[in-house]
Amino acid sequence: MTVIHDGVDAPSRRLLGLVDKTFEHRCIRRRSAESSGGRREPEARPGVAPWPPVARLLFGGLPICSVFACTAGFLGTSCSTGAAATGAGATERVGEELGLPPGEAAAPGEEDPGPRVGDQEENPADLIIGAILPVSGSPSLRRYARLLVEGLETGVVLARETGLRVELRVEDNQGTVSGSVRGASELVALGVLAILGPLDANNLRAAARAAPGEMAFFSPTARQVPYGRRGVYSMAAGDPEAGRTLARAVWKLGFANAVIVHPRSPGDDVEMDAFQRTFASLGGVVERRIRYRPGTTTFEQSLAEVKSLAPSLLVVAAPPADVELLAPQIAFFGLDETDLQVAGTAGWTAPSVIERVPHRHTDGVIALSTVPPGAVREPPPEFVAAYETLFRRSLNSPVPAVGLDLLRMALGAYGEGADEPAEVAAGLERVGSFEGATGTYSFAAGRLGRRYFPVRILQGALHPAGADPTPIPPSGDKVREAPPPAR
Repeated sequence: MTVIHDGVDAPSRRLLGLVDKTFEHRCIRRRSAESSGGRREPEARPGVAPWPPVARLLFGGLPICSVFACTAGFLGTSCSTGAAATGAGATERVGEELGLPPGEAAAPGEEDPGPRVGDQEENPADLIIGAILPVSGSPSLRRYARLLVEGLETGVVLARETGLRVELRVEDNQGTVSGSVRGASELVALGVLAILGPLDANNLRAAARAAPGEMAFFSPTARQVPYGRRGVYSMAAGDPEAGRTLARAVWKLGFANAVIVHPRSPGDDVEMDAFQRTFASLGGVVERRIRYRPGTTTFEQSLAEVKSLAPSLLVVAAPPADVELLAPQIAFFGLDETDLQVAGTAGWTAPSVIERVPHRHTDGVIALSTVPPGAVREPPPEFVAAYETLFRRSLNSPVPAVGLDLLRMALGAYGEGADEPAEVAAGLERVGSFEGATGTYSFAAGRLGRRYFPVRILQGALHPAGADPTPIPPSGDKVREAPPPAR
């Protein structure tokens, strides 16, 4: 098994900002006439060591030219709540979308204050990054926000060890639209370069509408970004590359006709539009796309339609919660008795699906993963050590690493010459792609994308897509499960 620390080996991890304490340096943020293509080259201050060669490879060739001075937690992150926002909105639903079960909420009596207020740095920062998070939202969202900010704080600690400083300002939206609008206005007035968050699509849309059109937003969990609004990115929004990668994989395996089942949602539409176009360009035919309403629990009608069409390939593009319900029903309604190959997007390889769905319902499925087959993506040891030293507890959640990657995205644009919010989108296009703690990300055509690996699921493990799909025969007679609950 290959263990991926930050997606790359130890020397390369250092170029992602995890450099050691000996790299004491500053840089003057200016454009140089000698720079190729008009891109910024940092110049060392007198008496300060030049930028380390390994750091020059950061984000496609340019180092981050910034100075860190976070005001969060132990470093004094400034957090503002402003006037109380009213209405719970969709906070509980967002908690479910984040994959936070009730056990993830703060335990009764457990203090969960969110970011802690501390003293400001004496020296002003060169760069301010804002965040809009539900610091005092529902218990599950509050816990997620706290973990996310802890990842940001840890990234700041690592950066400070290199002599870099950035100021982080957190606005508490309390999980509401009104709080998101107020938070965006406050951060814009402070002169932030970019805003991390909000978490869900409605709050993200409201915040983006309240900010100038050039302000960049980076959400870790929003399922949709505002249509036509440049500079708004989400790790969880629909990604055309997912559809393209899956189409190429199933065509390579010999499948030429398919039926698609997916929910009526913008993200899944984006991915399946890309699948259909790519599949058709290769010579494949999508016989039908069957859309179901979000929240559906019984898929008898959709699956009966699939069975009547008798395709060689069924593509199920659905979020993990839907896959948990849909996968057993494929067998229950008799599609497992046909010569049908099931394929799907990254929802099929989510930990919740792998752990909760019986293997007989996922064996042989061709799906997508953000980790290569047989590998395990883990945060870099430098990040883990810094986190556990800072917070005096083990790192048992993937959320802080998400915060680290969000911070890197904003700083990557800054390192590529983005001095103003209006320049962030162009800076990210120059960043191209980079290995993060949570995946391989890329910026192109105004979208944040990820790299996907085609895999075949066998006995709960991810194998290369071309692996032998023959499942291990179950012992005893086949037992058909009871029908799912009625909608």
